[in-house]
Amino acid sequence: MQRLFGRRPLVTILGGGLFAFLLGIGLYVEMEQMSLLAAVILGCILILPFSLLLRKLFEWEYHGKGQEKVRALRPQMIWGILFCCYLPALFVFFPGIFAYDVPFQLKQFFTGTFSTHHPLLHTVLIGTMISGGKAVGNVTAGAALYTVIQMALVAICFTGCIRSVARMAKHKGMLWPLVFYALYPLHMIMAVNATKDTLFAACFAWMICLLIEESQKSLSSFNKGMLVLTTIGSVLLRNNAIYALGAWAVFALAVSRNKRRVLAFLGILCLGTVFGISLKLGLKAQDGDVVEMLSLPIQQVARARLYAKEKLTDEELQKIDGIMPGEAWTYYDPTVSDPVKFEVDSSQIRSNPGEYLQLYLSVLRKCPKESFDAAAELMHGFLFPYFKYRVSGRYIQTENTEDYYDDWWTGEKIRNASFFPRLRTAIEWRFGAQGAMQWPWIGIFFNMGVIVWATIFLCMRMMYWGNRDAALVTLIPLLLLGTYLLGPVMTGRYVYPFVCMIPGLTSVGGRNDETR
Repeated sequence: MQRLFGRRPLVTILGGGLFAFLLGIGLYVEMEQMSLLAAVILGCILILPFSLLLRKLFEWEYHGKGQEKVRALRPQMIWGILFCCYLPALFVFFPGIFAYDVPFQLKQFFTGTFSTHHPLLHTVLIGTMISGGKAVGNVTAGAALYTVIQMALVAICFTGCIRSVARMAKHKGMLWPLVFYALYPLHMIMAVNATKDTLFAACFAWMICLLIEESQKSLSSFNKGMLVLTTIGSVLLRNNAIYALGAWAVFALAVSRNKRRVLAFLGILCLGTVFGISLKLGLKAQDGDVVEMLSLPIQQVARARLYAKEKLTDEELQKIDGIMPGEAWTYYDPTVSDPVKFEVDSSQIRSNPGEYLQLYLSVLRKCPKESFDAAAELMHGFLFPYFKYRVSGRYIQTENTEDYYDDWWTGEKIRNASFFPRLRTAIEWRFGAQGAMQWPWIGIFFNMGVIVWATIFLCMRMMYWGNRDAALVTLIPLLLLGTYLLGPVMTGRYVYPFVCMIPGLTSVGGRNDETR
């Protein structure tokens, strides 16, 4: 009976059911002629074969060589290898990639009007470097200085990840994490991309490695200090970390056998939150708009208003038109919430949240198919290894954004000064536009669905084999994924933290760890 209902069969069946369900829904989104009922039936049929396949994969062990070679390398040498591997990307994209939110962050810094919509620590860091370059009459040099600093910090974090994995996974070859962090193209491009996601992903990955290692054995004093710094850094660099780590700490406190360690981690989270509040008060930063947390509801309401208005009352239609003035719901894009979200009048929602919560629940009840389809379309890129990149926008932006520098900016703008402009153009098209999907056999390694499925698999594998404490840590990546699923769009920079966590998630598990 224990063998039938034990931890391993339960993880296997739940995992098989999850992947079967995700496959069915993914095909439902991509194949317009497929009905939702057919997708559910397909998922049910595939639960057993998926469960059997997962069990085989969970049981499979990789026995590699080369661990001693990596352990023999000093941290400075590992860091130097990583940094040198990122240098070519700097020359190709010189002075770096300053796209996405960077212009808005610079506007905050130079006007002194800060907002918690963007991480204040990152805004101050990047603003200080650009300001220094502007002061000496060469803003591009300031941008290059920021990029070099970021490359150095990313290399430090990945060095920590490699050494942590090497200490844990004694039975596996440890050469591959060094090769992975050094040569996987997404690391090279993101290392010179000034988006907040880069530093957050590297910092968060090191934190996960240290937490898993701590679940196996006591950390050295140095690594305990690094765990404190990486946790605080993660909290300060993205609000997603606050939500994921906070929820995890509360759950872990209830189920963990080592409550002292969880309480200590909760104290670190509180310390990071205090630093964030202090930074907010010091900069007199305003709170971010609540609408940034409502991407999914906005998509669902807009789709219902656009395609199923006959199911809603006149009063409900008027309320929707009130919060989406100028018929903003007509801007609905299934793959990204920004076109509608940017037009939403959030003041009305803040003035009477209860009323608009009732409106949202009414839309869910009256328009279940439209609401489900809106959620499935928005999350599709993360939850299914898609055949075609469907998101409106580039997988990774590789050009500097100049459209948002208006009257607040004077003088020279950050400009592209590539040493290899033709190569840059080729990469922008091949990699940035469709995530390398023009090269199918290569593109699979940049497919967001593949990366997320690999993350889920590795987390479940650790749960399958136990150690209980290590398995508990793997809930953190899954909770972080949950925060991204509620975000505005599924794009390459959002999947980057999960790419960075892959080596750490492979470090524990298998028969050799079973008795620990």
